[in-house]
Amino acid sequence: MSVETIAETLLEKLKTIAKTETVIGEPVRSGESTVVPVSRITIGMGMAGHTGKGDIASSGGGLRIDPVAFLVLKGDDVKVLPIEKAQSALAKIADITPEVLAFLLKNISKKSDEGASK
Repeated sequence: MSVETIAETLLEKLKTIAKTETVIGEPVRSGESTVVPVSRITIGMGMAGHTGKGDIASSGGGLRIDPVAFLVLKGDDVKVLPIEKAQSALAKIADITPEVLAFLLKNISKKSDEGASK
């Protein structure tokens, strides 16, 4: 496989991973509030190849997704709540509103129960 083919394949896969929906997450509604997670994506990659007696190609890469903030929408009010490095995402949600936390915990336990029953 040529270096060009590897590069094209790798870039297509990275495009799929680094789509808008990954950066701006799916909104979660709870009562009158909507919480939208915002993430940062960091991608690193490298590739090399040699054409000669035998074609040799190699590639590697890494991806990191970090939650950086939450957008909280309530009526016409919009707040940006950044996540501090030392503070977990769950702790930040707890600061937002107890009803959002209760909603998320309820959905997490539902998904866990559904996964266990399969």
